[in-house]
Amino acid sequence: MASIWDFIDSLPKRSDVSPEELAARRQGYADLYQGGLLARNRDQMPLSVQGAQATQDFMPVIGDALALGEAGEALSRGELAAAGLLGTGALIGLVPGAGDALAKPVMAAGRRAADVARRIEVDPNAFGSMGGNIRLRPQGAPYDMGRGVGDNGGPRISALDSVDLPPHSRPEWAGAAVNRTTPYPRYTPKSTPDRMARLEARVADPGDPIRGMFDNYIERGRKLGGEDWYNTEELRDWFVGELGEEAGDAQWREYMELIGTTSTGAKVPQNIRFASFYRALDPEARSAVAQLVKDTGVTPAKAAEELGIHIPNMPDNFGYGHIKQRNQAGNVVNQTAGLWAREIPDNVTGAARTKMLQANPKVKGFGNDLLGDDTNIAADMHFMRMLAMSDGGGDFLSAQAKLSGPNYEKAASAIGPRNIKKYSTTRKVNGKPVTEVNLKKAFQEGALKDAAVFSDVPTAWADTPAATEYAAYENMANRVAAEYGMTPAQFQASLWMGAGDMTGLADESQGTFMELFRRSLDKRAGERGISRRQMAEDFIRNKAVLGVGGLGLLGMSYPQEEQY
Repeated sequence: MASIWDFIDSLPKRSDVSPEELAARRQGYADLYQGGLLARNRDQMPLSVQGAQATQDFMPVIGDALALGEAGEALSRGELAAAGLLGTGALIGLVPGAGDALAKPVMAAGRRAADVARRIEVDPNAFGSMGGNIRLRPQGAPYDMGRGVGDNGGPRISALDSVDLPPHSRPEWAGAAVNRTTPYPRYTPKSTPDRMARLEARVADPGDPIRGMFDNYIERGRKLGGEDWYNTEELRDWFVGELGEEAGDAQWREYMELIGTTSTGAKVPQNIRFASFYRALDPEARSAVAQLVKDTGVTPAKAAEELGIHIPNMPDNFGYGHIKQRNQAGNVVNQTAGLWAREIPDNVTGAARTKMLQANPKVKGFGNDLLGDDTNIAADMHFMRMLAMSDGGGDFLSAQAKLSGPNYEKAASAIGPRNIKKYSTTRKVNGKPVTEVNLKKAFQEGALKDAAVFSDVPTAWADTPAATEYAAYENMANRVAAEYGMTPAQFQASLWMGAGDMTGLADESQGTFMELFRRSLDKRAGERGISRRQMAEDFIRNKAVLGVGGLGLLGMSYPQEEQY
């Protein structure tokens, strides 16, 4: 068999054919294209892929498979490099999961086209009006990132080759991930609070309007990637590919745990960066820095500076603080000290046991979900707000509602210009005054008659379950998620993504975790003048600090709102 490059070199250039023959050839290419992969709906799995799944050692790549119409056009112009790239790109398009992102893998695969081409064979004697016979030479052994493609002497395939591709480009990197953890136990009170009992009853009723809202938001969330949100298997593969199975898995787990600890009050891009900062410190230095932040309120970067701890390649703009940085730092201290055990010792009983079960349920659930957990949920701000606003009961109003000028005036009008002062408190955050209104208390005391006045004000509603409610929320999520064929984490992510415009989800927090992680890589890589891949390698191998990624996919913007 000749190689594909021999075959391409043997073809006549545009200058070697008559205009009549060139026109006929173009029509033939157009006919092939109309029946080919690139002319079809890219949302659908190509027939060639379905065949390849059944017969993995052989791939016919002319006609339906390669759609050589585009490559033929390049050949007719004598642009051999472009033709080779198009052909290689079409091959990569056969990989399940490529879908709409087909063009992006073509660009990323350009530098590896020669390696792929060595495995393509052409029988020139079979080439004719129907496209001939091109095949991909079988691999000598199963795909292995460490040994290369089989045992055929090929180059080592790096797990990081996918860093320039869209996320979730392989089946195991999409949907529910492998569960690599065990769930945290939750505190279950003797009785369920009234508002939670009411919500549970409504959700259990298929005819209740709240179920219709679920259907709507879940469908929207699915389209935005809610089912893929927590799948970080690709990131784990990068760690393992660079550091080996044991060290790579351990480093991936550490980073996911730190994502959980630093998620309090943070938008996801901020969360990614904060976790990378604490990961850059060894455990002893991490505890010292976090303790100083917790005790004094200085920023993490300032704390490191005061302690004489140097972090290489720190972003110039990392000095600003965060409204929840002390809470985040306290989480880091406790998690690093081993106080976030997933099993409560048998000798811990009574109030001490209750305290451990009630501690940090959301952030623990968030980190656990990133490890593939299929039981816990992170009842984040937006998930909770969506449920509270859907119920609409006054007992779901916030006791610390942060209201903008117009919304504060709305509250003053509903409660009364004089009464509003009774329920308002002002405190300084980073030197700026922040006013909060206890709308829940105003409703309970009768000063606020109708909660519906805040039906379109996300910040007026509770954004955190009570400690006595978390187990009930989680149990409810498990039941309803099963009805949608989802894990609880997929259900939660799909709901808060789908209802983002209702609950005030920040634009930069839209996108799956792996989408947002890539944006963070790009942000910091751009600041340093290096490639995304180089930034990923530095992050994994040297624990380099990341940057805050760019804006998300939707057009909404709530700059004062936070993810968790």
